[in-house]
Amino acid sequence: MLCVLVACFAVQTGLVYSDDVDLQLSQQAIEGRRLFHEKACQVCHQLWGQGGFLGPDLTNSASRVDETRLASLLTVGSGQMPALHFDSEQIAAMRAFLEELDRAEVGRGELRLGDPDGTTSPQAALEAAVLAASAPSNAVAGFEVLRSGVCSACHFPFQVSIVGAPDLSTVVARLDESALHEVLTSGRPEQGMPPPVPALSQTQRQQVIEYFRWLNSDRDALRSETARRQSGRRIDWSRLPWWEYR
Repeated sequence: MLCVLVACFAVQTGLVYSDDVDLQLSQQAIEGRRLFHEKACQVCHQLWGQGGFLGPDLTNSASRVDETRLASLLTVGSGQMPALHFDSEQIAAMRAFLEELDRAEVGRGELRLGDPDGTTSPQAALEAAVLAASAPSNAVAGFEVLRSGVCSACHFPFQVSIVGAPDLSTVVARLDESALHEVLTSGRPEQGMPPPVPALSQTQRQQVIEYFRWLNSDRDALRSETARRQSGRRIDWSRLPWWEYR
């Protein structure tokens, strides 16, 4: 058994170091990488699954965090994330770094089961199901507000997440409209949920609430469609890099 394990380790080591993927960064992205390490971002955040677990994995964050949100996070912080007071050049450098990481040929921040180019993760499957449904315009607008933030880092589709974040498809059954406005304004810091940054407008909060109502009313259909989009998932080893988190 020991010999088999040693042999497996040797084979994997050879495959890891023979991986032909070479991460080439622009000068601006290299400056962003320097800032990432200088500010010890890896203590709380992961890249390709490597790093701390207090904050979300940032490998593919560029595609889900817009420029306004990123600028806010890098200046005034959010919740447990401290204010870094970055200037415009530092923000642009960090943006470049995250954008150049967020490329399909570089790798994904979670194990890619099934088709690496498809929508196989639970969150991606939910988003595809929502976009394919005939939702009211206000609900769609609320979905886009949530989608542009980092809510999916803590909230999982149709279940309580591993960090205890509640199922948002049933939130309207637990909280009335006034309480929802309060949470979307001030968060629940005592339970680990920071207030939204940048702050949501009255209109945006109402749109998010309309999305929650629609999500709850169509929960069974959306849950079924999300599961359908994930059905038949399998690991296609021929299409995965040998070391996913390189």
